[in-house]
Amino acid sequence: MKKTVFFVFLSALLCFTSLLDNTTQKQVVKASSTLTWTSTSADLEDTYISSQYPTTNYANSQYLVVGKHQTFSTTRSYMKFNLPSLPQGAVVQSAKISLYQYYNTSNSTTVDVRPVTSTWIATDVNWNTKPVVGGSISNQTVSQPGWYDFYITNLASSWYTGTANNGISIQFRDETHANKIFYSNNHSTYTTQKPKLTISYTIPEAPQTEYRAFWVDMFHDGAKTPQQVDQLIKDVEASNANTIFLQVRRRGDAFYLNSLEPKTEDPYLASGYDPLADLIQKAHAANIQVHAWFAMMPIWNKTTPPKDPNHIFNAHGMTQPSENNWLSKTYTGSYQYGSEYVIDPGHPDAVDFIRDVIMHVVKNYDIDGVQMDLVRYMGEEWGYNDISVQRYNAVYNKTGLPSPTDSIWKQWRRDQVTNMVRKIYTSVQSMKPNVTVSAATIAWGDGPKTLDDWNQSSTMNSALQDWRSWLAEGSIDLAVPMNYFREYDLNQKLYYENWVEWQKNNQGKRMTLSGVGNYLNSISESLTQIKKAQSPSSLGKTLRGVSLYSYAVTNKDNVGNSEFYSALSNTSVYSLDAVFPSKVNTPELPWKVTPTKGHLSGKTNGADHELITITGPETKELYTDGSGDFFGIDLTPGTYVVQLNGVSYNVTIQAGKVSSITLN
Repeated sequence: MKKTVFFVFLSALLCFTSLLDNTTQKQVVKASSTLTWTSTSADLEDTYISSQYPTTNYANSQYLVVGKHQTFSTTRSYMKFNLPSLPQGAVVQSAKISLYQYYNTSNSTTVDVRPVTSTWIATDVNWNTKPVVGGSISNQTVSQPGWYDFYITNLASSWYTGTANNGISIQFRDETHANKIFYSNNHSTYTTQKPKLTISYTIPEAPQTEYRAFWVDMFHDGAKTPQQVDQLIKDVEASNANTIFLQVRRRGDAFYLNSLEPKTEDPYLASGYDPLADLIQKAHAANIQVHAWFAMMPIWNKTTPPKDPNHIFNAHGMTQPSENNWLSKTYTGSYQYGSEYVIDPGHPDAVDFIRDVIMHVVKNYDIDGVQMDLVRYMGEEWGYNDISVQRYNAVYNKTGLPSPTDSIWKQWRRDQVTNMVRKIYTSVQSMKPNVTVSAATIAWGDGPKTLDDWNQSSTMNSALQDWRSWLAEGSIDLAVPMNYFREYDLNQKLYYENWVEWQKNNQGKRMTLSGVGNYLNSISESLTQIKKAQSPSSLGKTLRGVSLYSYAVTNKDNVGNSEFYSALSNTSVYSLDAVFPSKVNTPELPWKVTPTKGHLSGKTNGADHELITITGPETKELYTDGSGDFFGIDLTPGTYVVQLNGVSYNVTIQAGKVSSITLN
């Protein structure tokens, strides 16, 4: 699409100077937060066509004729504007074409504007070569002389999002009606009454706060000694970042001292050293948040078992009786996902244990957040833990093993993951409401554009992880989709762009960050992906930051990590502008700072998948999980009646709190 630059940038705030002489120059007028561009003669080509003279071109005419003409028979007009180059992230609020009808006839008729869907050139087109047009998108009843406005906002917006700008046609709804005549772009006398296009648009303000996070994993050095933690703080400060997701549970082990699980066997962790406690103290002194990052499902990945008999792999692995075996397995009975052994969220005891591990950290450490990673199934064929299958069969009165592709079995497994997330969220909120709960979520393959695309995605059907619903109901505070794509690969580049567009527009009640896989990219490519994440969507929606994987491996080219940290906060050979040019705080979470909703945590006698009905300011149906627990997220405060098997109980929901109830 041919585009002309119509304005001059004067500052980072995108202020504009109006250019003088409105007959020859483009003008951008700033009215409040809305900017307006109006076309001039140089921006337009137009013409009309005649069925009576099908090979004649009228591009030099001073008029645009429409309708049934006594000489030209059926006539139609066409026009096409060169569009202004709008600033990145601009959102078209309105677009209208204004035409002056001068022909003083008494009849009134409906005039339609239709999008042209094939290419054409004003100086070449005639009746025989007229372009293809679509259906009416705007109309006016035209009668007496004067200005008539035709709004084409959706069409103009689409021109900025990939639809070819082939202009519009102007034609009568009923082409047997007597003609109307508008002034064309070539009129030499009434120059102020030529056709014009007016586009009004807004530039969403960049967020004043955002998450700028690093994932610090424990497969690499980074936080295993006091010296590494000191360097980590320096690097985060040099980057103008503000958040660290520190891996504290790698494979059923603990990289911190006060734990329910055995200490890691990693020989590089300094003896007696608590990286989590040390990092919290040093990071908070530097105004940096620390979120404890837990690998949820994978618990072991070596050929020899853990040394500690209490390790979850030994205590609840495949050597244990069925009811005490928490491991997930495939439809064919395999326990290994590559080298990994993973627990199954369909086993209630496994879920409760992981909840307890996380809550022990929440209770004993001054963390800012908890992050759940690998909170999913390993694939469509996974989830066949004996207890989970028994529960499923009991609920749905089935026998044997369900097919991996069975839609009800898939939804059952999604529900097990979601129940785990809800249980952890309400548990954390009940103890420390200010602690942020996030999830590192799946973004595999091409990003969805519609809800149908989402429902057919690998995220929903292979990982069985419905994180969109978590955001929608509020059972996490932050989603951090792992958008790990190579910017230099054209397909993956498009996948990344589609995912972040979807994520910006589907944040539900909460917030989303883009997880950038800088380890897959060059420094400049990672900066490009960060900028894409920071810019608004086509609907003007923004993410609330990014998280970078990883702190330890910052690029694919073996360039020193310090160059990457510096390039984030400074201009460099990698980018003319910094993505983190100054220090900013993390965003406030309004639902925590000034809560208007509360939560419900309930227990029963252990009945599985029992229907719980709650009525009050809201009415909801909930189901118990494998432990007989149930959870209501983001409820309007007030008194509710909770019913189980016809027995009613009362509970009061308060804003910002988790109310507990036990149904006997």
